[in-house]
Amino acid sequence: MTGSHRIVSSLVLGVTVLAGSATRSALAQAQAADPELQQAKAAFEEAQTLYTKDQYAEAAEKFLVAFDKKSFPSFLFNAAVAFEKAKQLQKAVDTFQRYISVDPQARDAVDVKARVDSLKVALAPAPATGKAAPDVAPVLPAIVTKGLVIIESKPAGANVYLDDTAHGLFATTPWQGSLEPRPVKLIFEAKGFKRETREINPRSDKILELYISMSEEHFLGWIEVVANVPGADVFIDRQEVGALGRTPYTGHLKPGKHTLWVQRAGYEGARKEIEVEPGTATTHTINLEVIAYGTLKAGKSTEGGKLFVDGAQVCALPCDQQLKPGDHALQVQKEDMENYNGKLTINRADVTTMDLAYSPKPGRAKAWTEAAFSAGFFVGGIVLGVKGNQIKDQINSDVKDPSKLLNSSDNRKSTGKLYYIGADVCFGLGLVTAALATWGFLESGPPSAATFKTTNIAGPAPSKLGFAPMDVPNGAGLAATGRF
Repeated sequence: MTGSHRIVSSLVLGVTVLAGSATRSALAQAQAADPELQQAKAAFEEAQTLYTKDQYAEAAEKFLVAFDKKSFPSFLFNAAVAFEKAKQLQKAVDTFQRYISVDPQARDAVDVKARVDSLKVALAPAPATGKAAPDVAPVLPAIVTKGLVIIESKPAGANVYLDDTAHGLFATTPWQGSLEPRPVKLIFEAKGFKRETREINPRSDKILELYISMSEEHFLGWIEVVANVPGADVFIDRQEVGALGRTPYTGHLKPGKHTLWVQRAGYEGARKEIEVEPGTATTHTINLEVIAYGTLKAGKSTEGGKLFVDGAQVCALPCDQQLKPGDHALQVQKEDMENYNGKLTINRADVTTMDLAYSPKPGRAKAWTEAAFSAGFFVGGIVLGVKGNQIKDQINSDVKDPSKLLNSSDNRKSTGKLYYIGADVCFGLGLVTAALATWGFLESGPPSAATFKTTNIAGPAPSKLGFAPMDVPNGAGLAATGRF
């Protein structure tokens, strides 16, 4: 029994060694089949050695030799950097421009173009002032050479993801380019093959060659999820664990029934039940519809108010309120503040942010004071009028009584007139102050004002007609999907 165990262990170890040897052998064969790559690699390493010794002009020429052997854009970039370090600015400009022409889609194309513009300014003739042209180096951002990562796989055309498939597709093999000098996890997926992962540590002064030989997968099924909206999140079986990727999404699944969700902001989420069979490849096309409402988001500046839409109170501010597409009448009310009244047009998937500048209502203290004075004047007028009437009644009574004689020394008549005059003045002042108080109570300040910012989170309307790859016997084809 022990002997059998040793034989099995030896066989397993032998297979493992052979598998590793096969991968290394495939890489060695690929290298041997491309001697120009090895010559380019040797020139690159020699250039980097010269660069570290501050022999920048010589390093630049070696980088160009490497490019002549293998036209990787990174070699041109490094040559331009070395020319700039050597103060050969015209050569640096020419080489940077050559780099952009070879790789116009480079991720640093914008930065490189800006650098070229700065170098051209430094190369411009100095003004006729007798002063020397300033050195350009201190005003330019620091720049370093790039390393190179070369990735090949068997089979070719494998999807490559950086760190996590949820970040989206990074590249397909074969691929060459530069990566940031930090640890990176590469994830490889190909239809009908097992997923592979590799940890690499790119460097800015080295060429890293990576060859992945993927094993065929007969147990799992392969799915492709495409949607009329690119970049939608794809969830499989459990939404709480997060999206597994974005459309177009590809990957392996265990055989059996699965639940598929596709979601993107601004669209109604879609759910689909699928069944995966081992060793098969299927494409699932999902059509997402734009949500049937817009959203009004009231910011913190609206706090304390009440929102009315089309005459009905809908929420206390701040709040997020879904609205049907169309025109709406808005009103915001807040105690001691002037109302805001306005109109808003909402489209499907619009997100409109509302900010308010409340306008305080005028104070009523002055109006109350004027009302109090008005009441006092009216009371005073009534009192004076009553006293005037009393004197008038006394005089009329005395006139009718023969026993009482009136003489010129009786001043009651003049006193009564003064009472009447005082009453009229008080009533007049009472009317004036009453009018002022009424105006004060009815007076309003400028209305509250609102500002709106609208974005449509659904983006451009999806195409009515789309195409997705599909498998057919002994070949491949396209499946057309659309909405009419």
